[in-house]
Amino acid sequence: MPADHDAVSADARVVEAEPASVPGRFRRVMAWLGPDFGMVAAFTVALAILVVAYGGSYKWQEGPILISAAIAVILVAARFFWRAPSIVMNRPGARAEFHRATVTILRDWGPVIMIMWLFQSLETYTGVIRKTSIDTYLYRADLWLFGVEPTVWLSKHSTPLLTDYMSFAYGSYFIVPMILATMLSLRGRREDFREMMTALVLQMGIGFFLFLLFPAGPPRYYAPLLDGVFDPPVLHSYFGLFELQQGAFDNAAPARTRASFPSLHCSMALLTLIYSYRFSEAVWPRRPRLWFWIVLVLMISLWISVVYLRHHWVVDMFAGLAVGALANWLAPILRRRWPKLRTAAL
Repeated sequence: MPADHDAVSADARVVEAEPASVPGRFRRVMAWLGPDFGMVAAFTVALAILVVAYGGSYKWQEGPILISAAIAVILVAARFFWRAPSIVMNRPGARAEFHRATVTILRDWGPVIMIMWLFQSLETYTGVIRKTSIDTYLYRADLWLFGVEPTVWLSKHSTPLLTDYMSFAYGSYFIVPMILATMLSLRGRREDFREMMTALVLQMGIGFFLFLLFPAGPPRYYAPLLDGVFDPPVLHSYFGLFELQQGAFDNAAPARTRASFPSLHCSMALLTLIYSYRFSEAVWPRRPRLWFWIVLVLMISLWISVVYLRHHWVVDMFAGLAVGALANWLAPILRRRWPKLRTAAL
């Protein structure tokens, strides 16, 4: 907690040193926003344009939105109860410190909350701008690469317990990075936290624009599969996790059938793995590599699960890994070069 306070105070002193001119004020605003909020602003403009052109469609109750918002609220509440005795006793600086900490938490978590809302809303526009899908090309690419359709081959080796585990791994794609992000936030590692958030926001943005350019559905919705020409075995789970998850997907908006390429589950899993390797000690300082090894097993399982559960073609997975690698490369560059404001950034 004290690290947050020191960082905010130091940054605030730098920002206050900016000139009061219009360019100076603009630089202060840009410094406070940073590349993560800057990209969110760009995606907000994109959503506004699409709403005007094609009508409105917003989503507020999706799992990732609620999870990230809940974490931010819990962190603010925890900070309040931590400082409550000092605030009640009206100790000098207690209220100001709590206010600064609250602004810091909401500013840092704001981009991930907003990008999940924007992404879930923007996703409904896939297949609207370009109406033809590339499903058949992805199917043929899988056959060309492997000689068989991997989703069919894997399902022939399925078991109910394995299907449950694959469903668990697939569903962990957002929860695991949020655990790491929460620990970074609690330990006051703002630069590490914001670099990670910048990468996550960036990969969501890249993925969205690729969804618009290359609308594609998952193998489980591929027409020849439904017509019986391409006939993999039916999957069943032991504990019912797969059926619960599959039912949620099948009852979701039709956009789910046009948002497969690239696999953002795979890109986020790669980023989670990279940042878990770099920042593993933030979770378990006494055993700094334990978190990474747990995440490694889970993320490899997730990569297999996207094909096993027929959520993605293998080509989708490769594209997702490329998007994740690109976001990982660009995030620190954006943080360093963001209008030469890094020294003033909050």
